[in-house]
Amino acid sequence: MRRPYLRGKYGWFVQITLLLSLVAMVLSACGGSSNGGNNSNSGNTAAPIKVSLVTDIGGLNDNGFNHLSYVGYTKARKELNFDERVIQSTSQNDYVSNLTQAAQAADLVFAVGFLMQTPIYQVAKQFPNKKFAIIDGCATAPGKFDCTNLPNVAPLFFKEQEAGCLVGAMAGQMELDGKSKLPKLSGSNTISAVGGQAIPPVNHYIAGYKYCAQKVDPQVKVVVGFSQDFANVAKCKDLALTQIDQHKSDIVFQVAGGCGIGALDAANQKGVYGIGVDADQGYLHSNVITSALKRVDTAVYSTIVNFSKNQYTNTPPVFDLKQDGVGYATPSSDVPADAKAKADEFAQMIKSGTLTPPADIPADK
Repeated sequence: MRRPYLRGKYGWFVQITLLLSLVAMVLSACGGSSNGGNNSNSGNTAAPIKVSLVTDIGGLNDNGFNHLSYVGYTKARKELNFDERVIQSTSQNDYVSNLTQAAQAADLVFAVGFLMQTPIYQVAKQFPNKKFAIIDGCATAPGKFDCTNLPNVAPLFFKEQEAGCLVGAMAGQMELDGKSKLPKLSGSNTISAVGGQAIPPVNHYIAGYKYCAQKVDPQVKVVVGFSQDFANVAKCKDLALTQIDQHKSDIVFQVAGGCGIGALDAANQKGVYGIGVDADQGYLHSNVITSALKRVDTAVYSTIVNFSKNQYTNTPPVFDLKQDGVGYATPSSDVPADAKAKADEFAQMIKSGTLTPPADIPADK
């Protein structure tokens, strides 16, 4: 006959004590106690991501794509709670060292600007386990011109020609309306563009601007010049003054980053119209009638969020008008209704595929 478990004077007491001890052990193992639960949760919390941003020489105060990059970066940083790591370049000689420093401190590095194509190629090859993204460019081997499809570099491209087309259509319609509707116009039927350097993103903007202005008004003359600078305000101002004084330009489109602020200053000084670039620059002067928008902030923000979700890709889509990657800023009260309507008409044509602005600046007729 089996003996009862723990018989005796204190048998039942011992059994209950053992049972309670067993329950406590189980609860502890499952995180049932308050202390155990907190320790378990804190141990599973993922560390914040590390993201660096390297600007080009225009800096964060260029009122353009460097600033917009920082806007998207800051939005993601506040959402995802990572530390700020921003490096501003003061010359092109800084690019490689700045990108290297950024890669040493972060897991995702943004290079802002076409001129960093070769530097990002060099640094990304040195840090194959880090991820990179470049605004307006791609990884390009030294001495080469074509993109190299590195697995850890995401090229963030935009169809600037579509944004340029919309402001060009607006400008073309205003010239077509002439002095009868817009007394500020000189009657020269001439508009102009001030570019920084003849690099693809700049050329795209100007190509769309010229093509669509002349599509609206085949007789409009489009004067194009390059300052060879993206930071020196005086250079762009001098170039714009030449376009206004010698060629009688009624509307000046700046495509030169921080340098281009000088072009808008010149337009304001001479009492002609100006068109901003990348961001809405209407706040600079009352004569800035609109701006060709490139939503760099959206590209930076979405790339960081995707990275945080382990969805980084080195083949992101091109940001175009269909996905709201480019556009134009709300026109000022100086823009007549028919000019805004023309820009909207061209936008619908682009979206439907019936109008494709060129990427290369059309030759003079």
